[in-house]
Amino acid sequence: MRKVLLLVPLAALALAAVQVAGAGVSYPDPAGDSTTAPDVTTVTAANDEAGNLTLTVKTNQPTLSTDAVVDIAFDTDHNPDTGGNGVEYAFFIASDGWDFVKWDGSRFVRASAPSANGSYVNGVATFKVSKTDLGGVADFTFWASTFQMDANGNFVAEDTAPDGTAAYKYAFTKPLTLRPGTVAAVPAKPAAGKALAVRMKVTRGDTAGPLATGAITCTARVGTAALKASGRVSGGVATCNMRLPKTAKGKLVRVTMKVTFQGVSTTKTFSARIA
Repeated sequence: MRKVLLLVPLAALALAAVQVAGAGVSYPDPAGDSTTAPDVTTVTAANDEAGNLTLTVKTNQPTLSTDAVVDIAFDTDHNPDTGGNGVEYAFFIASDGWDFVKWDGSRFVRASAPSANGSYVNGVATFKVSKTDLGGVADFTFWASTFQMDANGNFVAEDTAPDGTAAYKYAFTKPLTLRPGTVAAVPAKPAAGKALAVRMKVTRGDTAGPLATGAITCTARVGTAALKASGRVSGGVATCNMRLPKTAKGKLVRVTMKVTFQGVSTTKTFSARIA
């Protein structure tokens, strides 16, 4: 692997265009333009709430061939005149392993990055590293490449995504999460034969603001019997409405609220003894 790292050419970044990526973004790359190198077809980028970055590069090789390399090059200061030909960090995966390196001012050296990890499974190269181990930057420019060498270590084919002198720009973002608040009942003591509203505040993790709208599923039971309930989400509050049976005194009412927005869900349950 060390031999590969010394040989892989990291070209200077001369941007003709920058494709901006956000969390969970996927970019296609034309097929059939790599000759014998692994053919890049899709690149994805995403980070979690803690700033852990995952980049994937999908190719046409289910198993990475001998003397083939897949790499991600990072320009973390957006300056093509710094680093090694504009590259501050680089991630490599070959058939015999992976490595993560950084520019130390004169050459590339192995980076001390506890979060770094690389794998190649079923035609997908996966690179993982934390925001901290990329220097704590808020965003960066990057591109993916594949290379194929011959038996003498000469580069004979390559594929780069995006094509030409373009590159991707990625900004660390807070992914959408839903954070449930305390569940409260109105009235506070549910009464047999009376209406009951169960309410829960819901906050968006990406903006820290209230969830303005969304879908809600209300599942209610009195004892072992199902109870009809309807719900809505408005102004950061999810509400489930129902009427308790007159015969429900002394029984346990249990209401499960599932709020969903843009495919993300949060669930919380309320229970109380009926007066």
